Amino acid sequence: MKIGFIGAGNMGGAIIGGMIKSSNFAKEDILVFDKIISDDIKNMGVNIVDLETLTQKSDCIVLAVKPSSMEDVLNEIKEINGFNKKLFISIAAGFTLWSIERIMGDVRAIRVMPNICLKALEGMTVISANENALDTDLALAEKIFGSCGKTAVVKEGLIDACTAINGSGPAYVFMFMEALADAAVKHGIDRETAYLLAGQTVLGSAKLMMDTSIHPGILKDLVCSPGGTTIEAVSTLETKGFRDAVISAVDACAKKAQKMAKEN
Repeated sequence: MKIGFIGAGNMGGAIIGGMIKSSNFAKEDILVFDKIISDDIKNMGVNIVDLETLTQKSDCIVLAVKPSSMEDVLNEIKEINGFNKKLFISIAAGFTLWSIERIMGDVRAIRVMPNICLKALEGMTVISANENALDTDLALAEKIFGSCGKTAVVKEGLIDACTAINGSGPAYVFMFMEALADAAVKHGIDRETAYLLAGQTVLGSAKLMMDTSIHPGILKDLVCSPGGTTIEAVSTLETKGFRDAVISAVDACAKKAQKMAKEN
């Protein structure tokens, strides 16, 4: 099984790196095309090829390009013999399965929304397939992105909402960790220790929830002793609109993704 990547930038490179690190895929079976290939990609030992070679030799083509480039890339692929026999997997935000079919015709297509945490093999990817995709196609997509973290299959109508959570969510979490670290520095803790405290606290909290499947609200209650320090902090977060700010951010992100989808 040959997997081709069109685009080897931030996300494409993260997926390729995760596939190789997991040992679920051999680097010799990965083909890559991009206008600029970084040294990191070259050092992975994958096959750097031109677009025509990638399209002809790949069984599955991962479209890891920006949404604004998708139509041009698909039109180029369409000129290459045999393109319609391939499985296409797109990671482009706001570019729907219908948009792929509009350009490529009756092809097998899967749309995914991963996140940057693939780089740490702890990504979260949602997957949606069109009617032409086979069960084996969906299984392959789950294997590719499962090599780099966890996956969930959802209806395409939910992709925009998922984009606002797993796709963009790491940015919100990084902002939260930065704020925690800044607060620590404000109270006299050195910067290096501050980031260690923030990072490990977020990592441990997430792992505890995932490992135990305990509702996050219950876990929060376990930390909040009556009349204690934590409930004082939680009360302040509520007063400052913490939950509303998070929900509003997700709403704004989802609306933007929906707008992009309508434009394509």
